[in-house]
Amino acid sequence: MKVRKSDWTIVRGAEEKGLVVAMTSLIERKRIELNKELSDYFRKNIPDYTGIFDEDKCEDILDKINTYMEENNINRHPLEFPLNSGSDVRLVPIGENIELKVLIADEYYGDGDYDKYVDISFFLINEKTSKQDVDLLIEFVRKYLNWR
Repeated sequence: MKVRKSDWTIVRGAEEKGLVVAMTSLIERKRIELNKELSDYFRKNIPDYTGIFDEDKCEDILDKINTYMEENNINRHPLEFPLNSGSDVRLVPIGENIELKVLIADEYYGDGDYDKYVDISFFLINEKTSKQDVDLLIEFVRKYLNWR
């Protein structure tokens, strides 16, 4: 039986290979040509996408992503906030060649100071990822993240 690597480990490996693509103006330090092309394509189609969902929207966003996973028979644990203060990285498959990187954070700093948000600013690709795959991601963002 093959054990699946943790999402965090998969993201780290993709970062080292330049396979993590920005959906916003933020960029990874290592990028390949396909990364640049697909990032530009996404940002041309959704130029105002920010990637950050604050405390007022983050619970709803996680619910919508969980709905997407149910509707598409994606056999992964539902996305939820960490049980303890901190953050968690989760990957959500969008088609066969893209995985959406979802950073879920609920950080408590003491004295009532905290940050609670969901950051969906990057996606992982492979050597087969095309603009048609990014079209699936764009459709997902518009339908499930309610982006224009």
